[in-house]
Formats: sequence, C-alpha cells, structure tokens
Amino acid sequence: MGTSSMYLGPNRSPLLPPDFDNGDNPDKKPDNNPDEKSPDEQKKPIPEPQQTNSLNEVSNEPQNSKWTQAKKSMSHYASGNAGNNGRKVAVRDYVKGHGGSSNAARSAKSGIRTTINIGDFFNNVSSKGINQVLNDYQIPFEGRKPKEILNDIVNAIAPIPNTNEDAVARKALIDTMSIIYEKFDDENKDISLLDSKDTNIADILITKYIETYIYERLLNELGSRIEVNSENSLAAAKIEKELKEYIEVKVTTILKDKPLTLINSQTNNVNVLVEGLYQLCYKVLEDQL
Repeated sequence: MGTSSMYLGPNRSPLLPPDFDNGDNPDKKPDNNPDEKSPDEQKKPIPEPQQTNSLNEVSNEPQNSKWTQAKKSMSHYASGNAGNNGRKVAVRDYVKGHGGSSNAARSAKSGIRTTINIGDFFNNVSSKGINQVLNDYQIPFEGRKPKEILNDIVNAIAPIPNTNEDAVARKALIDTMSIIYEKFDDENKDISLLDSKDTNIADILITKYIETYIYERLLNELGSRIEVNSENSLAAAKIEKELKEYIEVKVTTILKDKPLTLINSQTNNVNVLVEGLYQLCYKVLEDQL
C-alpha cells in the first residue's frame, strides 16, 4: 500500500505520513501566527476567492465541491462497482478536484523543484563528469558502494520532508532512482557508470519522476478511499497498480518528444517550462487532450 492519509482536500496541511517522519513535529504551530485574526478582524466579511496565475498562489474557488466528487469517484472505483470507465473517471475527477490541470500543476511545487534538481544534476554530470559533480555536492565517493552514493544523491536533490507534499516528492524520487539502482545491479559497475554519455538518462529519469510524483500525490491524497472501500488488501493493491499503470501510460505518451533536455537551471524560465509540462500531464489525465 502507499503512503495514503485521510486527505481533506487541496491546500490543507495533513500530518506527514510516518514513513517520512524526520523528527519534526508537523502539528506544532509557530508562536506568532501571521494568519491568526483578532476577534474584530474575524467579524469582517470574507472577500470572494480570486483566480490567480501566480506560481505561489493557487485558487481555492473551484475545489471544495469538486473535491467531494473526487472522493466519491475514487470510492466508487475502489468498490469495484464503477464499470469499465471507473479508473478514468476517478483520475479525471481527482484533477478536477484540484481545480483543473492548471491548478494541479501550479500546486505541484515540490515536484517541480525536484524535477529541475534532477535536470541540474545530470546536466552537470554531462559537462563535468560524475566525480567533479559529487565533489560539488560534497558527496564522498572513494571506497564507497554505488548504492550508498546514490542514497546521498537522493538526499542532495530531494526536498527535506517538512510538508506532506515534500514527502511525496521525496518518495517519488527514491522510486525513480530505482532505475539507476537496477542498472548498477545489472551491469556490476562502479559510480563511474554515470559518466557514460547516455544523453537519454536524464530524459528517462525526468519522465519517470513526473509520472511517479503524480501517482504518489494522488495516492497520498485519495489512498484512504481505496483502503476503506476495497474488498480487501489484495483488491486495494490491484486498484493502486491499475492507477499507476494508467498514469504511466498517459504521462509517457504526452511527454514524448518534449524538450526535457532543457530542464536545468541554465534555461530561462525553467520553472514555467516544467510547470507547463506538469499541466500537460494533468490535462491529459483530466481527459482534456
């Protein structure tokens, strides 16, 4: 099963799953809460929510009622009574629950940031070589096993799981890096394997990361509906597998031939580029392409 939790909808702050507990207390509130209002301020009328195109601000307006429908659709699909289109409808309504593809992409901040970090790392490897890049990241490599080094690479480019979304982004990166773990196992090579001029490695990892992040985020937010409504644990695992495969196919297809090699900090407006790619992925999952 995944790292699901009783998610209450977009823009909430549920507890971090136990798998990603880094010792901090996510329930602890700061001493001075800038959002806490005085009794007089609480009496003032609340302005209507506004749509926004800012990367840092996401509209709440379309989400509340549609999030209820997203939960219903996933519950129906998990129960086995949704018919042939149950999976498609559940994923579509999930994206709609986030306010549509634009809002879903805009709110994927940790995923976007980690995607760029992957591009940066392998762009640097291509130009400098793996040993110099490891030195730059202050990762020791002499006499160490490749998997130990890869774990340090994950720690260097994944977000610290201070938020639920950070935890999802980190787990998605760990799952994605399994591609390289397997490559070392298959070829019995040392870390210099990453010095190969395989220009496709970054593209492969970025594609795999985006599809894994989208899946893990969905599972984290709606996985409880699967757990509660599936007949048993085997049925729940089957539902999760079907969702993962569906997302993989959709994302791989939409990202094919996209300029993934441009994803690094040297590219102007790289955040806009990556957010646009996430939007395309969410748009095809929303059944709008």
